[in-house]
Amino acid sequence: MLVSRTFQRGGVAMWATVLVVLLILGALAFHFISRMEPAEVRSFQELVNRVEKINTQITEREQQISSLVARYNQSHPGNEIDTTGMSAMGLTEEQAQLLANRVAQEKDLSYRGMLQEVIDISSEMEKLRTELGEVKSRLRPPVVAQKGDTHLAVCLKFLTEDIGMNEDDALALIEKEALVPELLPGFEVWNYYGEGIFGTFVTQGQAKITPNELARATKRKIDAERQTLIQERNQKQSEVDDLEARKAELQQQIRSLEEERAAMMQQVAVMASSNDSLAKELNSLKYHIGTFRDLEKAGAIRKPALGKWNTGDIEAVQHTGSLDLRRDSRIVINASSLGLDKVDRILVFPRYFSEESDYKVELSSDRKSATVVFVKPTKFNLSRLVIAVG
Repeated sequence: MLVSRTFQRGGVAMWATVLVVLLILGALAFHFISRMEPAEVRSFQELVNRVEKINTQITEREQQISSLVARYNQSHPGNEIDTTGMSAMGLTEEQAQLLANRVAQEKDLSYRGMLQEVIDISSEMEKLRTELGEVKSRLRPPVVAQKGDTHLAVCLKFLTEDIGMNEDDALALIEKEALVPELLPGFEVWNYYGEGIFGTFVTQGQAKITPNELARATKRKIDAERQTLIQERNQKQSEVDDLEARKAELQQQIRSLEEERAAMMQQVAVMASSNDSLAKELNSLKYHIGTFRDLEKAGAIRKPALGKWNTGDIEAVQHTGSLDLRRDSRIVINASSLGLDKVDRILVFPRYFSEESDYKVELSSDRKSATVVFVKPTKFNLSRLVIAVG
């Protein structure tokens, strides 16, 4: 009984596993099938690619014919083959007959072979044109791009006007396609729509280059412009770096000049102060005021037994007084400061300074003070005086 139940549970688990695997495989198959490109679109793309390939082959053969005829004409001056009308349409019957006659007449085997090659290539072109017509008959006619056309606009016009789809649905279908960024005049836009499937391809058509060549040229142009911009940016950055370096250099020079200016201003201030001190010293006098008795006792002045007071040793006393003669020319003396009741007489030593002509003494009305007035101040510059008061 237990074995039977175990077997039953095992069988259920196995079937559940198989069911899950089938579901997964079904989902993968649906995803794969939904991702497959419809056969109609693949066939459409193959036909368009065949048209492009045939056009390329026709162009190549046209170039071969032009090259061969040009070489022949260069070697046969005066007897050239008229190339008027020779194009991708091939040779006219008249041109073909002319070439056939030239082949028959040409004695040089190499040139005869060259002309025969032109005829053979023209025959190949005719076959290619026939095949091209057959392929194109199985396709909807392409839209030949005009100046200003875009791939999006051409596709939108096809779906809305030719198919009758509303614009939103058309844009939703176009959004799924890889559109060509730029259409040159002459490009051919091939469109397909069937059973909800839309396809679009662009071929060279009558343009001088293919869409791929245009894309590569555009990329090269963008890369070149980007490189130019990078170089210009680097150049500008180099100029900015140079300017920043120059700015830093100038700022350093300015700082140095400011420091130098500050030092010079300090020197000027010191020199001005020194000059002021020197000027003051040059225009000042030093003096000492004392009584006749004190000055005589110190030896600064002396008086013989008979006669006038004479100058003694002026440096015997300290000259603590100073007068800047540029600002003042007077010295006021108070009797009380010398221990005197009044001032009767004042003499200025050395005695070679003349009273009245060089200086004069003005006594106050109460004689409590007196003023020595220097009549000729400049004469006393740098002088060291002793002023005796009695």
